[in-house]
Amino acid sequence: MIFMMFQNGQSDMGIYITITVFFIVGLIMLKIGLYITKAEARTGIRWTLISFGVQVGIFFFVAAPLILMGISGAFGEQGPAVVLIIIFMILALFIDLHVLNVFHKLGIKKALLVFGMMAVPFLIVSFSIIALITR
Repeated sequence: MIFMMFQNGQSDMGIYITITVFFIVGLIMLKIGLYITKAEARTGIRWTLISFGVQVGIFFFVAAPLILMGISGAFGEQGPAVVLIIIFMILALFIDLHVLNVFHKLGIKKALLVFGMMAVPFLIVSFSIIALITR
């Protein structure tokens, strides 16, 4: 779908700029969340970037079955089942909370707060990517 969009010359730079800006906002929110929760370890920008990269990588790893099914056309016109989306979201939340806890030694409650702060930019990026793909 994306290849066909580039091949036909259709380009919407606004969505690409939105995705880039909100990835940067997500990174800033992670850094602010670590500062607010007074994280005990690995709060430098290097570790924040590594943590952010690992979380994005885990999202794509957890979502890989849905992405592969979508690419292969398994969903048809109706899209993935809502139950699958909920299961993958819960799994990603569980893994992300523990990644934050292990990287920064926050504790589950503080990790939930930091993840909640980062969830808003990630949701905006997700909806932007969906809007980009469904055109």
